[in-house]
Amino acid sequence: MMTKINTIEINNNHYNKKCGTHVFNKHLIPNTQNIPEGKALNITIEEYSFLVTKQQGKIIAYENLCPHQKKPLDDASEPALDPEGDYLKCHHHGALFSPQDGSCITGPCQGSHLKKATIGIEQGNCYLLWA
Repeated sequence: MMTKINTIEINNNHYNKKCGTHVFNKHLIPNTQNIPEGKALNITIEEYSFLVTKQQGKIIAYENLCPHQKKPLDDASEPALDPEGDYLKCHHHGALFSPQDGSCITGPCQGSHLKKATIGIEQGNCYLLWA
């Protein structure tokens, strides 16, 4: 869905930015207020997969692709977070990623980053936004 959004708060790459009139595709992230702290939700939009997590009360989203082999981080049988819910984890080779900035802190892709998705907030609802 293409939507014209006027003055929406966009949380992206460690800063908040007020935008003027821009055209984005947007997808509602359902029940973000009910995502437990340290848990992840997988959302598929068209051919794209995203992981949405709540960390320290903040909703954060990343494209669900490990930079090492371009495979999804999660698996139907294994969640995308480590057992404590502190790090995003690739189930293929165990790489751990900081949910705050997407950086790989251990594993074969150490020093690489997950691709952060843009989260928009409009009338109390959270949306994934992409141009």
